[in-house]
Amino acid sequence: MSARALTCILVSRGLDGLLAVCTAHLETALAIAGVADESSVVIVDNASPTPYREAIWSKPGRHLIRLDRHQAFASANNLAARRYPNPYLLLLNNDVLLHPNTLGGMFDLMEADPRIGICGARLLFPDGSLQHGGVVFGAGRRGPYHLDRCRPADLVPMRDREFQAVTGACLMVRHALWSALGGLDEEYAFGLEDVDFCLRARDLGWRVWCYHGADSLHFESMTPGRVRLDVGSRRLFMQRWQGRYSIDG
Repeated sequence: MSARALTCILVSRGLDGLLAVCTAHLETALAIAGVADESSVVIVDNASPTPYREAIWSKPGRHLIRLDRHQAFASANNLAARRYPNPYLLLLNNDVLLHPNTLGGMFDLMEADPRIGICGARLLFPDGSLQHGGVVFGAGRRGPYHLDRCRPADLVPMRDREFQAVTGACLMVRHALWSALGGLDEEYAFGLEDVDFCLRARDLGWRVWCYHGADSLHFESMTPGRVRLDVGSRRLFMQRWQGRYSIDG
């Protein structure tokens, strides 16, 4: 097994056409990074109204896990990571279209510093504004938010940076760290389990960085009901973490 072998986990519900485009971009990025042959793409069908068909979604190097009942994002990712372990894991939303060079750049950044346990990626909205370039924290109830969100991307330097957290929409993590933390916290219904994960990693001494060397596309919040599910997760996050992170936003 290659030291760069990667398990890519995509939790998806419906949105078959978008998922097909997402996986095509992912497979190109895996090939450019030189890890396509030793990596796995795991699609978790999170109780789609019309279940994904094995004949369509499974092929060499790709696996389908079908869930009959809808599960939390954390639970679905944890299940896939247990079944298909590799030295690295990639969490990827089904509405993210990776730039061909993104995965290679994320690998290079993490391999340059063994203390980096988590790496996020620069993501743009379809209109060319920044969707994610790292997560910062505001005072009081503001909590975590995306730095420079909705700012024109050409005004945001393409410079790799360290942060307290990054989004799980495109997040690479060392399997050793994932195992040490027991994966994502399954008490989060949907949302902020990624930020919680990053903060817990930092508590163990790991570093969190965001790769800015390429612009990938993120449509954001395409999953039905996502905004409603965020409410409880934010309440849980603030109960656990308010006052325990640095105010940097």
